[in-house]
Amino acid sequence: MAELLAVKDTELQDVFYDAGWTDGLPVVAPTQELVDRMLAGGGAAGDDLLGTIASHGASMSAEHAAIAAVMAGCRPEYFPVVLAALGAVLDEAFNLPVACTSTGGAAICVIVSGPHADQIGMNQLHNALASGNRANATIGRAVRLAATNLLRTRIDGIDGTSLGHPGKFTFCFAERPPAAWPTLARHLGYDETDTIVTVLPAGGPLQIANHLNGSAEGVAASLAAAMRVPSHFTAGKGGAQFAVVLGPEHEAAFVEAGWSRADVQAALMRRSAVAAQELTDAGIVLEVGSHHDMVPDPDGMLQTVADVEDVYVVTAGGAGAGWSAVIPSWAPRKHAQVVTRRVRLADEGLPPCGPDGCVIDWDAMEARQ
Repeated sequence: MAELLAVKDTELQDVFYDAGWTDGLPVVAPTQELVDRMLAGGGAAGDDLLGTIASHGASMSAEHAAIAAVMAGCRPEYFPVVLAALGAVLDEAFNLPVACTSTGGAAICVIVSGPHADQIGMNQLHNALASGNRANATIGRAVRLAATNLLRTRIDGIDGTSLGHPGKFTFCFAERPPAAWPTLARHLGYDETDTIVTVLPAGGPLQIANHLNGSAEGVAASLAAAMRVPSHFTAGKGGAQFAVVLGPEHEAAFVEAGWSRADVQAALMRRSAVAAQELTDAGIVLEVGSHHDMVPDPDGMLQTVADVEDVYVVTAGGAGAGWSAVIPSWAPRKHAQVVTRRVRLADEGLPPCGPDGCVIDWDAMEARQ
């Protein structure tokens, strides 16, 4: 980093942009002082190992993450969330190299559930999925910068994204505590005091408008219609994962009808099945014997979601006329999967890591699920 610190302030943005280290937006200079403050905010040493991408021979250190967090504009108290999110995307199941280079152009959607989100001022209400909140914006940006700089996935290099979407700059929001259900963290088996980060290799969010139908069945039908859109890559392939973000009015429709989160998940899984004829009418060729085996059920239907737990129902957003959002996985889970990690606060330190990446206590993790 000493070479970077020799750059004049007036030249910093051009030097970093020309080197391919930025996302196209201005960055904060990652001086040693600021990087050290960031590391202290996460209770990490610079040489702590967060994970390894074996296929690329690339390992990410806490210093690498801290540099990205400084560049993105994070405050040190955000850094534990950044560390947890990066630990998740470095999990083999997330398949970061493919998510960062595919023509589909996945964003890294970071969903934070638990008390630490409120403590650092994350937005969970109006405009939660968009701009205006420093924590949301810079945490998501830091994760993307760290990931792309680790793999050198520049748009003039191996990032093969055909179109992409704005979520590739940053895509991060906090859960608004549900009115009548456990939080997402509790649903996934974590303690009430835990904060978790769930990362989704995401396509662009679809905003769902249902202003007039206040029934649970009506809202579920609207949401599922967006999940089975024929032209989306996951439709009918049986391995899609979704984050379904319920605004207050749609959440209220389910709660007033006595539906649990599990009821919503089951209804959306069932209703997201799509008729093979609907796909072919939309110009989609059914894949058989390739990456995806799209053989219809006897009733002519194809499943979009294979398991109810692949529908991540989360509440966010402020009051309005009746809005929600469906955030689809960019591709079926055989290509990349949702991963969750617990946020470790500064006084906890990081999990032990070795030369091949973080050593995860899988037995302990499974016991929490």
